[in-house]
Amino acid sequence: MKALYLIFFVFIASFAQAQFTYELNQEIEVEVDGKRLALPWAGGLNSVQVNTMDLNSDSKEDLVLFDRTANKLITFINQNNQFVFAPEYEALFPEEVTQWILLRDFNCDGKKDIFTSDPFGIVVFVNTTKPGATLSWRYFNPGFPLLTKGFTSNINLKVNESDIPAIDDVDGDGDLDILNVRFVGVGSIEWHKNLSKERTGTCDSLQLERVTQNFGNFEECNCGVFAFGKTCAQLSGGRTQHTGGKTLLAIDLDHDGDKEILFSEEVCARVYLLENIGNNDEALMTTAVQYPFSNPIAFVNFPATYLEDVDLDGLKDLIASPNLYARDFLNIDFKNSMWFYKNMGTNQVPQFVLQKRNFLQDEMIDVGDYAVPAMTDADGDGDLDLFISNYRDPNLSSAITFFENTGTTTLPKFKFITSDYLNFSISNYYNLKLQFADIRGDGIQDLVFTATSARNNFTELLFAPNKSVSSLDFSGQSVQTTNFFIEQSESVLVVDVNQDGITDLLVGKSDGAVEYWRNQGPAGQFNYTLEDGSYNGLGPSIERQSPSLAADDLDADGRADLILANQKGFLSIYGDFRAQNTNVQPVGNLIYNPQIETYEAKNLGGRSWPIIVNLFNTDKPSIMVGNTLGGIHILKNEEGKDLPEEPVIDLFPNPVEKQGEFKIKSDRNAIVQFYTVLGQKISESYFIPANQKYSITISGLPSGIYIARFLADGKTVGKKFIVQ
Repeated sequence: MKALYLIFFVFIASFAQAQFTYELNQEIEVEVDGKRLALPWAGGLNSVQVNTMDLNSDSKEDLVLFDRTANKLITFINQNNQFVFAPEYEALFPEEVTQWILLRDFNCDGKKDIFTSDPFGIVVFVNTTKPGATLSWRYFNPGFPLLTKGFTSNINLKVNESDIPAIDDVDGDGDLDILNVRFVGVGSIEWHKNLSKERTGTCDSLQLERVTQNFGNFEECNCGVFAFGKTCAQLSGGRTQHTGGKTLLAIDLDHDGDKEILFSEEVCARVYLLENIGNNDEALMTTAVQYPFSNPIAFVNFPATYLEDVDLDGLKDLIASPNLYARDFLNIDFKNSMWFYKNMGTNQVPQFVLQKRNFLQDEMIDVGDYAVPAMTDADGDGDLDLFISNYRDPNLSSAITFFENTGTTTLPKFKFITSDYLNFSISNYYNLKLQFADIRGDGIQDLVFTATSARNNFTELLFAPNKSVSSLDFSGQSVQTTNFFIEQSESVLVVDVNQDGITDLLVGKSDGAVEYWRNQGPAGQFNYTLEDGSYNGLGPSIERQSPSLAADDLDADGRADLILANQKGFLSIYGDFRAQNTNVQPVGNLIYNPQIETYEAKNLGGRSWPIIVNLFNTDKPSIMVGNTLGGIHILKNEEGKDLPEEPVIDLFPNPVEKQGEFKIKSDRNAIVQFYTVLGQKISESYFIPANQKYSITISGLPSGIYIARFLADGKTVGKKFIVQ
């Protein structure tokens, strides 16, 4: 029982299949330190590979990024000499792109082709785009990886999956060659010479032959340790270490016609310049120095470098970013993981000067990694403010970033307030996943979260009690436990599954199952028992390891729906999840793509965390999604209709009989409290989700007139009802 007089329970209607259609929305303004962000909802960046090409046939070079931690392409269009987030172009690339991508025009037709990782080496896609048409591709060698002539016959050109080779015209003859660190054995570089020019006089093919396994006459032995003119085994006291990934960038820094090498490896923080004092037919390296000379690249581990014009001034710049698959070290700074060195020289003799360590990231919402959003009215002004938790800051603790909503209920506008709300970073927790929920059953939204303790590495469900009905007030409060423990990768949604007035738990398990833990109460107590280990038929599955969940009415039919996000960044929606119909097929093609003119399932940034929130004051709410990359995407419902200025709230039947019941429904989220006609409060305040019907049982009230007072979108609405 929630209050002395009123008991809330669900009115369950029959299930109806819903249509869920969304668009990636970028119209909401975000202000940080007085500056309006240009790319606030682009979704963040962690481990970025950088390429340029013409995406939309306007003869301008656009930007194509690939983030290895999310296994995701991210595309930007060059508009008015600025990059604009254009996610609709991502679907135009082959699904086979994985691990790494280099865009290079190997056949000299003016269109860049794709080189990417393959389990057996390298796979190549030829750019077949017609002038003015949508991007299109074909396999260079269907069914086979890229081949090279070995010592006796053609073999796969093998590249470790965490390596990035150099694909460039090494010998200056006009066709593209490939340099890669040897797949096994010693740490030397192979040169696969392209003989297309020599054999046909054109550069329209890839006729590769391995001409040497010791390009530059050196071996890399360990981080910053190279053996020039000898082997690593010949170094005095040296210990050869060849495990881990390697990245190469070929670049002519001194305009002498041959290629230097920028070399990095997985266990190293620095990039090393190997100057070529030989020529373009016989490379010779004798020294290794950290590069650039001023402000050298220094990540925690595994930097990679790229040579592209990213400031659109016609000169190729140097960009560095970690080449990481995941957070390998605790103190990695994913907020500042894209270092931009502007070319202050020429393309022939470049001079790279560090400009910023957060290129593009400074124009996005990017809290590092594992961005988990939550929204509530923090200041009691009637609109929803934004909170985002992260996995870890470089100080080794999680923090909460807070944006105040300074806009309207129809179109919000977010202003950055702090990156450490409530000074949470000193709490010694990491792996923070935030939400707001009435976990105590008193009608007040508390700050609820799962987190891992740095003291014992236990992950549990915790909360900070909120003292205010209409805003956030944690003064004098301390974090409290529910004694509910999970694995680090798992997620918990606090939701009243059986609508008995007490919040239960849905848990996304590491094996892909969704568990329903019923709270046996009473309200304010946390007596969770496992009710269903495969809720709605969602048992173990490698396709949705550690899924995250959100629940609310998405289609304005009065029944709550369930969103499930998997570890690959894709969302699925299960309509009317409380009906527990295991035959319901989830909807996955949710997002409209104008380039392909259809709805698609989309990687929203690797592992993702959705919430359902009415950002635009429509009858169908939006979905906000945080992701592995530390950023946020907004999915606006295409079919949502604007709500009227005044809240529409119905109570029926009215009058209601003693010991009878009436239903209540609001067209938007609201808080309700009940009074006598003289203003005497007879219940606590309760949160009413939009469009969901509730049945109210009248118990203990004498005959008379009463008032239900609702607070919705900052407006107060009173509704009289009669008990007879």
